[in-house]
Amino acid sequence: MLCARCRTALRPIVGPLCAGCGHPHAVATERCSECRGRIGGARAAVRYEGPAPRLVSAFKDGGRPALAAALADATTEWTPPPPRGVTLVPIPLSPGREARRGFNQSALLARALSARWRRPYLEALERTGPERSQRGAGPEERRNHVRGAFCLRDGVDLPENVCLVDDVHTTGATLAAASHALWSGGVRKITARSFARALRRE
Repeated sequence: MLCARCRTALRPIVGPLCAGCGHPHAVATERCSECRGRIGGARAAVRYEGPAPRLVSAFKDGGRPALAAALADATTEWTPPPPRGVTLVPIPLSPGREARRGFNQSALLARALSARWRRPYLEALERTGPERSQRGAGPEERRNHVRGAFCLRDGVDLPENVCLVDDVHTTGATLAAASHALWSGGVRKITARSFARALRRE
């Protein structure tokens, strides 16, 4: 659980929102300049500011996988569950990075959300090559880093409707690249859920 101070300091993302990527706007819109890939109805729980960056860092870099439960609680509180029949698919890490970290934070978050929302969970994707850090990279560099970075796992039986799960939605480049791999495999409806989102400064 989060302490009361951190919980109060988190800033939920509230509407009006883009119906595609979930970015807040002065008025609701169907699709905005922040939308990336074949994703609709993406939502993130809180702004990536205040205590959120520290929580994410403690979760994935500080060796505290138990924080997945607290991040999932916040995500379920401030984002709607995907419709029934939608399968939760985490963004994968490269095998090397996952081995060094000891876990995939997106997979832990997706499993926790699966239990809370009672939606199926499937590790449908894998990384296709070395993973490059996205920290400090600009939008174009981020897109280049993840272009073609994902493929379907061998033998996976893909559902038609998928909800991608990641800890932080920054530019949307990672989610877009993952959605491209799913779409090429036959998925026809893709949404996304994240604990936090880095928002464009208005």
